[in-house]
Amino acid sequence: MNAPAWRIWLVVALMCGWGILAIRFATKQEWPMALLCVVLLVSNGVTLYRLTKNGK
Repeated sequence: MNAPAWRIWLVVALMCGWGILAIRFATKQEWPMALLCVVLLVSNGVTLYRLTKNGK
């Protein structure tokens, strides 16, 4: 799949945001929210893998 560069950067930015939020919630010991952020981080990671799987 040939994805536009802006979409790849958007997914990378979302992954950074979910990772930061997961760390923040984990340090506050709010485990359900931290788990939700980790699930969304993994989901965006899979999306990024699918977008960049075939490369250019």
